[in-house]
Amino acid sequence: LHILIPQALAVRMVADALAGLDYAHHFTDTQGRRLGLVHRDVSPHNILVSRTSGEIKVCDFGVAKAATSRHKTQTGAIKGKFAYMSPEQIADKPLDGRSDIFSMGIVLYELATNQRPFGDVAELLAVTAILTQQPADPNLYVEDFPDELRRIIMRALAKNRDDRYPSAQAMRQDLEAFLYHRHLHVAPSDVADFVNDMLSP
Repeated sequence: LHILIPQALAVRMVADALAGLDYAHHFTDTQGRRLGLVHRDVSPHNILVSRTSGEIKVCDFGVAKAATSRHKTQTGAIKGKFAYMSPEQIADKPLDGRSDIFSMGIVLYELATNQRPFGDVAELLAVTAILTQQPADPNLYVEDFPDELRRIIMRALAKNRDDRYPSAQAMRQDLEAFLYHRHLHVAPSDVADFVNDMLSP
């Protein structure tokens, strides 16, 4: 990232992306059985923003896996981008939607601070940082960073998944409340305008 995205826009984009993740996490088959889908590769590269409508889409479910899948990933093969993986994904443990929430916490941190929470290190070094270090306080990078937004990010980045948000929807609700209480009314058209301004010659 080279441009610090306005905080309200960053929150709006992540909140809308979380809506897409929540839909995937609760997706059911034709018999109404929940598949337990986990994206496993949430990163800025896989979040698309429409230049015309400002709509946010989470894409590239190529490495996603359903809990009901009978196909097992080859032992030792870890799918996804190391710098955005949850601790349990790095450790090759069974995953649920809270792993994607950790990854989305990293995305939100980056958008809101223009920095990475575990340092700007190479992919493999990021693995050690994610497993052993606490995320840097956003106040180190952005003066007067809102306490409420900091709490949301830090909860998403909890190393123990039981300490994270229980669902993407729960995190989204807190982000929406943050915008509401600060009277930050951000429409998708505002997102589209910002993207077009960034990309204009």
